[in-house]
Amino acid sequence: MNAEIKPTKHSAPGQYLGFALQPVRAFYHLLTAPKGAKVALELQDDVSVHYVDGSVCLEQTKSALKQNPIADWDEDLWKAFDNWRVMLDAGQCDATSTRFRLYVTPAKKGAFAEALSAAKSHEEVEAALHVIKTKLDKKKNPPASAAKVNALLDAREGDRHGLVRNFELEADANDPLETIRDRLRPSVAEANIDIIVRSGIGQAKQAMDRLIQQGEKPILDADAFRRDFHAFIRQNNLPGLLASFSESPDDSLVAGIAAARPVFVRQLELIEATEEDRLRAVSDYLRASADKADWAERGEIFSGSLDGWDEDLVKKHGMTKGDVADLHGEKSAAVQGRLLYRQCAQHIAPLEGRAVPSHFVHGSFNDLADRRVLGWHGDYVTLLEDGGE
Repeated sequence: MNAEIKPTKHSAPGQYLGFALQPVRAFYHLLTAPKGAKVALELQDDVSVHYVDGSVCLEQTKSALKQNPIADWDEDLWKAFDNWRVMLDAGQCDATSTRFRLYVTPAKKGAFAEALSAAKSHEEVEAALHVIKTKLDKKKNPPASAAKVNALLDAREGDRHGLVRNFELEADANDPLETIRDRLRPSVAEANIDIIVRSGIGQAKQAMDRLIQQGEKPILDADAFRRDFHAFIRQNNLPGLLASFSESPDDSLVAGIAAARPVFVRQLELIEATEEDRLRAVSDYLRASADKADWAERGEIFSGSLDGWDEDLVKKHGMTKGDVADLHGEKSAAVQGRLLYRQCAQHIAPLEGRAVPSHFVHGSFNDLADRRVLGWHGDYVTLLEDGGE
């Protein structure tokens, strides 16, 4: 059936590389879904995979860090079934073409959930539900989940049997990231695995968020995502490259910092740099700062190397300043400053013999400008002091 996809939302606690469980699972499915499939985040379910034949897998994710969400009478278990039952009753999905998956991590056990997942024939479904009903009837004090249990037991036979037959329990993984790491290990250096994984999850989530902001459904084409992600790996997994995995900062954050006029922005104002130049400077300054911390924390660079890096940039600035004065001495101080700035921003240099992304060089120059180690206007020291700092 072609039921309209309407958004629903279920929550799951737990953080993995800084992300909640749902984006982690969405990323996993984007990497593993068959050709032509699409993956959605918090649309019909926590995560859903939509296949070319019209079938769909609805996945609810449950974090088991504090409790067992598939214990026999646990509310989380029966809430999952009740969500699916309601969707079936409303015609939002079709029991014959939908798989209902419950993903739980860390690994947990649950007799009812395991029995329902194993039941595939009519007889097995009836037997599993009969055991649950019998045990519920025998309880002197009904559990809090009793109403949802009874709702499944009393559901239309087609919905009830279809839901249980197509129910899948995945509750044997202690770390949801490990299956992703295993998939990437053949093509990614071990030292880069987690940072690549974190970046991939972030890329998927950002793409979903952009769709929501544009008023569209948060659903991605898995083939297109994989092409982009594999290109990202090829670009950032080279042994001679210090790969940056810092994300471009939010536009509102960049604009806010630019409006606050830190020293390096005021330096650009002195040479009448464009707003576009100032915003790019803020973005690259933030990314370069994040890269320095990240590389040092992961042992990619020796922190002392950054002092030598700064010294080399200061020397480059000095030589370029001399060239600009020789060639363009008749021009105004603002024009000479812009020429100096742009030539420095285009400088290419290695760090510890390894190539770095262009934003790192540009951001590092602005860091030095922020510390007043160097400047773009010939009289920047006096002008900054006159400006109140």
